Amino acid sequence: MSPQTEPDAGRPRPKHEKTDRRGRRRAVIPILVPILLLLGSAALSLLASPTPVEAQDNNAQGAQLFNANCASCHQAGGIGIPGTFPPLAGNERAADPAYVADVIQNGLTGPLTVDGVDYDSAMPAIGALSGADLDAVVNYVVGIASVEQPSAPATPVDEPIVGDLARGRDLFRGSERLGNSGPACAACHTAGSVSNLGGSSLGPDLTNVLDTLGGEAGFIGWMANPPSPTMAPLFEDKPLSDQEIADLASYLNDTPNQDQPSGPDRLLLAALGGLVILIGGMAFFWRGMRQTYVELLRSKR
Repeated sequence: MSPQTEPDAGRPRPKHEKTDRRGRRRAVIPILVPILLLLGSAALSLLASPTPVEAQDNNAQGAQLFNANCASCHQAGGIGIPGTFPPLAGNERAADPAYVADVIQNGLTGPLTVDGVDYDSAMPAIGALSGADLDAVVNYVVGIASVEQPSAPATPVDEPIVGDLARGRDLFRGSERLGNSGPACAACHTAGSVSNLGGSSLGPDLTNVLDTLGGEAGFIGWMANPPSPTMAPLFEDKPLSDQEIADLASYLNDTPNQDQPSGPDRLLLAALGGLVILIGGMAFFWRGMRQTYVELLRSKR
């Protein structure tokens, strides 16, 4: 017997059935498209956002960069030095990433008021940072700025070290070597009575540097870990001791009261004097040479 076949087998389906199927498919598409878009957006967001491990590494990198470049002035945790360096903790300005990045890259000078306290020191631009390093330290600063922190250390503050003005002058000039064999200040700078004859004009004059940095406390914070791109590599492996910094601060605090050289640069006058002596000596010895070298050789034949 031949296999039984269904009555409708092989018969073409009515057009209205095909139309219904197409209609159902079209009705499903508007529902699927938003769902697929949401799923795709979520997947891209998960791929772009850092994992918890990456975020932790970024925060550690930011803390390391902050401690190396910023903590000497703004202190650990960004609590600042009252009246000298403004705090970053709880600072509305420091909570703005664009503002923080601009200050890091271009520096900041001029009067500033934070939490009712006036500041008028200078912050130099930090040396060239890679994009990843800049993002890390900016994120770290924004993080501590968004959290209110105590304005003073919880541990007792040690008594300040008293500096010795005379020793500070010797350290500045280089007549007394620094403990870790770092370069003397006079190798690049002048200050007070230490003019170009005893110093150098490679760097700026430091006669009024304490006014710029907000007093001795600002200078001490600066020198504890110099953020200047010129000074940082010089003292990275040869840091100054706390006593040496205090001695230099004591000397620089006195430089505005010292008699500074006036008139032409003494180094230039010394160079001109040496040139005159050299030319005079050459003229004296030239007069004594009555025979040329050729004539001298001929006379010995």
